[in-house]
Amino acid sequence: MKVICARKDLYEGVGTAGRAVSSRTSLPILSHLLIRTEEDKIRIAATDLEIGMECVAEANVQEPGQLTVPARVLTEILAALPDTDVMFSVDQSNIVNLKCGTSEFSILGLPPEEFPMLPEVHEEVKFTIENDILREGIAKTTFAISTDEARAILTGVLMQINGESLKLVSTDTHRLCVFDCPLVECEGSQNAIVPGRAMNELARIIPDGGGTTSVGISPNQVMFRTDNKVLVSRLIEGQFPNFERVIPQEYSKKLIIPVEQFHQSIKRVSIVARENDNRTVFETQNGTLIITAESGNVGRAHEEVEVLREGDDLRMAFSAKYLLDVLSVLDVEAIEAEFTGEASPALIRPQGQNNYCYVLMPMKID
Repeated sequence: MKVICARKDLYEGVGTAGRAVSSRTSLPILSHLLIRTEEDKIRIAATDLEIGMECVAEANVQEPGQLTVPARVLTEILAALPDTDVMFSVDQSNIVNLKCGTSEFSILGLPPEEFPMLPEVHEEVKFTIENDILREGIAKTTFAISTDEARAILTGVLMQINGESLKLVSTDTHRLCVFDCPLVECEGSQNAIVPGRAMNELARIIPDGGGTTSVGISPNQVMFRTDNKVLVSRLIEGQFPNFERVIPQEYSKKLIIPVEQFHQSIKRVSIVARENDNRTVFETQNGTLIITAESGNVGRAHEEVEVLREGDDLRMAFSAKYLLDVLSVLDVEAIEAEFTGEASPALIRPQGQNNYCYVLMPMKID
């Protein structure tokens, strides 16, 4: 194998695929990248057996073949090289020879036959979605997934495909996110739970400037294909909770709250609230929302925000952190917050939009 490739293209492909490399593994091959030629390009792949990444880079292929090389070493070398062409080849001892300008390296590789190839996804369900919509859906759901490995089913995002649209759903039992996505095209219906890490990595490889992502799902795997990058991930097995029964269908009190002022007020109050489990008390007095937090170690914080109110006054407590999480991903002027009782969850959605909702459990007021 002998290939010439622009350092910038090679570095970008290695950096992207390398995010799937396992940092802790008993299998040395999993710390390597697989690079193989294909006509006038190379494919760079990595996997930790949970997720796999593959990137394509343009190249001058002088001799076809394949090789493996330690991901960390190659990444560091490429980062330090001048921005010109890189030539690399491999000999029969799996030693990778790399040349760039006056720099030369000989790197110890491993037999490429040992590399676990990315699994083939036998697509029983497949759909295409606009990149901007998919990126938005990931941003508005992944922050609410659980980090409790004892409940693995909640450490991922549910993709609910019904043949025409896609719902992305996440919950950690304290809050719930539901984002409705229109699809460009779709074949089939299925529920699939994608690990949170895979969704976050997907957000990194979705290109800017429009375009679409193709998604294929088998019973155990999912594949995302966008431009010159592919991400394959295992699915989390199990039954996702019935999230629809958690979403309040009616309300007795409603607030319309300006997002920017609300966001900044909670951010300031959270300085005190974080010393008390992030507990923040919300109380309305006519058209004013009073936000307070207290801590025996810090003191007290008080903020006021002008709101529009329907129904009686309310007094409830919520996590400042959980509110900041959702406010940071909303690009709207106002939100609608609906309430049914002091012990019941609140329903928050962007004003005038029905494709996204955030259900938040209240906290006890001391």
